[in-house]
Amino acid sequence: MKPFIIIFAGLIGTGKSTLAELLAKKLNIPIISSDILRKELAGISPTEHKYEDFEKGIYSREFTERTYAEMLKRVRDILTKGSSVILDASFQRKSDRKMSLNMADELGIKIFVVETLCKDEEIKKRLNTRIKDKKQASDGRWEIYSRQKEAFEAILAPAHIKQGDEIKEGFHIIIDTAEPVEVCIEKVLKRLQVKYD
Repeated sequence: MKPFIIIFAGLIGTGKSTLAELLAKKLNIPIISSDILRKELAGISPTEHKYEDFEKGIYSREFTERTYAEMLKRVRDILTKGSSVILDASFQRKSDRKMSLNMADELGIKIFVVETLCKDEEIKKRLNTRIKDKKQASDGRWEIYSRQKEAFEAILAPAHIKQGDEIKEGFHIIIDTAEPVEVCIEKVLKRLQVKYD
């Protein structure tokens, strides 16, 4: 089987990292987390917190572009060794997603985009709990979520194909993470199997 890419995309607090980590274990494939990589590039520990303003400091557009470029470089290395890979990042801009989609096209491999969604009230609870967890790499918090939600460029669904659909039909998997984690993982696995059976 050819290697493939799975992107976990969505707003902070929607459960991307939790699902990405569990899926990586189930599939026994590597995962690249933008939260961890960003801090590695900044020369700080993954658990050191940098509570920057929206798109400032290590979360500036320039630093984010650098993080995504390095992420894709590492993805390419993993794919050339024959392994599939999971990317865990917000992918809030269409241009960020386009780089991954272009790489998949260039290499002739499949790419899945798992978009995680959740209601605001639940996200607020999660972010308030997360901020107290000293082991967390994410610096996400409620005031950043609100700004990110405004800036997030919607992932175009197959119905918008005439307007420039991003992802091929069947490869955009939308998951409501209000459901139990095991249910979410099973839904993702089922969609992956449909494309590989």
